[in-house]
Amino acid sequence: MDERELDGRRGAGASADSWWLHGMVEQLLWVKLLRLPALALRPQRVGLAVFLVVLVGLIGRLEMPWRDAETLPFLDAVLGAKLEALAQLWRGVVGLHGGAIGAGFAALLIDVPAMALSRYPAESVLLGVPMALVWAVLGGAVCRSVACEVSLEMTLPWTKQLGFAAKRWRTFLGVAVLPASLIAAIALVLAMGGLVLFNVVPGLELIGGLFYGLGLLLGLVAAGLVVVLLLGWPMLLPSAACEGTDAFDSVGRVLAYVVARPVRLLMYVLIGGLVSALAGGLALGLAESAIGFTRATAGAWVPAQGLAELTGAYPPEAQLSEAGELREIGGVASVSSWMVGFWGSCLRLVAAGYALSCVLTAGTMVYLFMRQVCDGQHYAELWSEAD
Repeated sequence: MDERELDGRRGAGASADSWWLHGMVEQLLWVKLLRLPALALRPQRVGLAVFLVVLVGLIGRLEMPWRDAETLPFLDAVLGAKLEALAQLWRGVVGLHGGAIGAGFAALLIDVPAMALSRYPAESVLLGVPMALVWAVLGGAVCRSVACEVSLEMTLPWTKQLGFAAKRWRTFLGVAVLPASLIAAIALVLAMGGLVLFNVVPGLELIGGLFYGLGLLLGLVAAGLVVVLLLGWPMLLPSAACEGTDAFDSVGRVLAYVVARPVRLLMYVLIGGLVSALAGGLALGLAESAIGFTRATAGAWVPAQGLAELTGAYPPEAQLSEAGELREIGGVASVSSWMVGFWGSCLRLVAAGYALSCVLTAGTMVYLFMRQVCDGQHYAELWSEAD
């Protein structure tokens, strides 16, 4: 055997080894989730996410003329109730308490919407619909941007991504609200059935008891949707961003992926969620540390007036009001204090935008990988309007 043939066989062997190694890496799709923090850091994605946070915050905190000043804004009330429900759910998961987990699910998906509709009926429509539309379009633009880079290795301008999402706003809005609407419709049917059969007309209790099994079946469907969507909700917007289908087909894809490979999906969601939480938490922590460090060092050698401009109020050792409370600043100093607070808020918004970008990036990558696992369609394949 001459040297050329030997080198050729060596080259063929090396190519086979390289192909085998490449195939092994392709199977370990979860490793690619470690790119998540860098992908989420792209300026166009962070900018779109910041814009999303600002718009949702502005819309959700609009003051309605019929509300008094002491009533919590719509967004604050809903977020507070959701955080309490999530805390209850987390305690149940940590303590492995099935009853607490079920109560947390019920609070998150039934009690919170019921609270919003009962206490803020007008705001739920006047503010909730625009907030959902903003979330759908801007969140969809971020997901499309991530999909283009992960699949096609293309970084397109944010204007094109936003234009893509704006053209398909009905699909993005549909995938954002359709699952919750189905659960709410089932809950409404059960509530109306209970009202009619067990309350309004005497003697209908027997019919209610006879058809209660049908109600349990509807409740089972709703509970199944809740469980499925808890794993699948990060893929809802990405499903519309990656495919050219309508909202019903996109939601159906997500449900099918959850049912087909729940263990694999759970692994991807846990890894993506952990990476997102670490990256987003680090960004928020750095922002607060930077604000505190700058405020402390900038005010190290300044008098009480300068500290007041940095903090918004005079320090405890400075002059107090007649009531013994900390005296607020005024005049030009108040303008300076407002500007200091404004720049701090900008830094917090950027950090919050990056954290949200991490969540949307993770959901998009998980969807592409689950599509490959379940349908055999490689994550590098992406639908475009030209198709």
